[in-house]
Amino acid sequence: MKRNFLTLATILVTLTCAPQAYSLPIDWNGVFGVDTTLIDNYRKVEGDTTNNTGTGSAETPLGPNNKESASFQTYIFRLNPVMIVNDSATLKAEITSGYARGGRFGDSPKQNQEGNFGNALYLYNVADEDNTLSLNKFYAELYSDTATYIIGRHSSHWGLGAVQNSGEGSWDRHAFVRDGITMKLKLGNFELSPYWAKLGLQNSLTRSSRAREYGASLLYDNIERDLSFGILYSKKSTNAFSKAYAQNLDGGGVEYVAPSSVTLIDLYFRKAFGDFKFEVEVPFLSDDIGDLYGTGSAAEYKARAFLFESEYQLNNSWTFGLDAGQVSGDDGKQGNFEAMYLNPNYQIANVLFRYNLRAMNDPQNLNVYDSYITNAMYLKLRTSFQTGKWLFNGALIYAKANEVATNGQLAFDHLRNKTFTANADQSDDLGIELDLDFDYQWNNEVSVGGSMGYLMAGDYYKFTNTSSPNNADDSLLLQLRTTIDF
Repeated sequence: MKRNFLTLATILVTLTCAPQAYSLPIDWNGVFGVDTTLIDNYRKVEGDTTNNTGTGSAETPLGPNNKESASFQTYIFRLNPVMIVNDSATLKAEITSGYARGGRFGDSPKQNQEGNFGNALYLYNVADEDNTLSLNKFYAELYSDTATYIIGRHSSHWGLGAVQNSGEGSWDRHAFVRDGITMKLKLGNFELSPYWAKLGLQNSLTRSSRAREYGASLLYDNIERDLSFGILYSKKSTNAFSKAYAQNLDGGGVEYVAPSSVTLIDLYFRKAFGDFKFEVEVPFLSDDIGDLYGTGSAAEYKARAFLFESEYQLNNSWTFGLDAGQVSGDDGKQGNFEAMYLNPNYQIANVLFRYNLRAMNDPQNLNVYDSYITNAMYLKLRTSFQTGKWLFNGALIYAKANEVATNGQLAFDHLRNKTFTANADQSDDLGIELDLDFDYQWNNEVSVGGSMGYLMAGDYYKFTNTSSPNNADDSLLLQLRTTIDF
């Protein structure tokens, strides 16, 4: 036994001290955060227990025992290792846990053995093996004298992040990623970035089911003049037998959207004048979507958004801002599809657009963070005050819908992605929201914060697509969170 131990020790020392042995330096950074959230009256209606939640209705289902308030605790976790291979190559990745970079407290512990009822109640909690680590990104950066090449599954960000958003914020739950290659070419103040990527799940490896994306961005960034502007061009195409994207707009069963060719043109502009700056992003979606309203019928995609953000820094403590936006919706008429859905990371309020409310009653099949700004026009006044380690933010948001139901006509349910025939008229008033946030920077890595959102719900939420509308009611959100950035 002693001889075997000495032999093993000799081998380990030899391997450790061998001149050929070396290790690559790895820089680890990432985010870990936990929060607890309470949403009182998430349904935004008053005292209704009939559950009029069919297609077209703005009503959200009640919870068990007719509960209409939700409370949940979540975590976010991601690791971003950076491995320097040599002066010409770096490997990067993002490792996360579960969908949307985290999960809910209570979604993974389970009883130790099936049917062992007593132990499950008192003795054992074990992690669910299905909640595995995920590689959201894994790519190489190759550096040459003329350009940088990014190869693998990597993220992309453009402008304000309204469409392509890399999810760099501490609490960003999603990231826009592509599997392919991007080249970044620097020409003075210009940066040209052409790219190519494969999309979706291919049901075969032949050209008949191919789905791909290609395009380029051109950005002019002049630091001395504090001026940036540019354009992003992106083309997504699917061949006739592709099963990369599916839809169920008419409720008649799932159909695959193919062949399709969708073009994104996204304009961006930023300018600063001393303490005042503003940014504008204007994305357009166009071209054809195949089999959208039935097999053999193509629809023209005509969606758009206009987003404006401005900020004035009064002094070292006070900052004031004005934001506005218009995001197109669909009117339900077949032939064109006009709804724009912004990236779920791009949010403007603590209650409006922030959460997928249908997930409150079905968290096993739906994710609470799959929520998008769509079919809306909004105006936001905001301010922030910073003193020492404290940061306070306040905002007032007004929003209205662009497209609503009209009695006797086709309409589109933007929450459920289905067309329907309206049996009543719907108001366009989404409401007025007051938000307050605070963050305390405990140290360089750890911060503690909280949020409050009070939505004075508009009459848009009264709509049930019946002759008996609901009464709109206010909604309140309270949240506490702890964040570790490292």
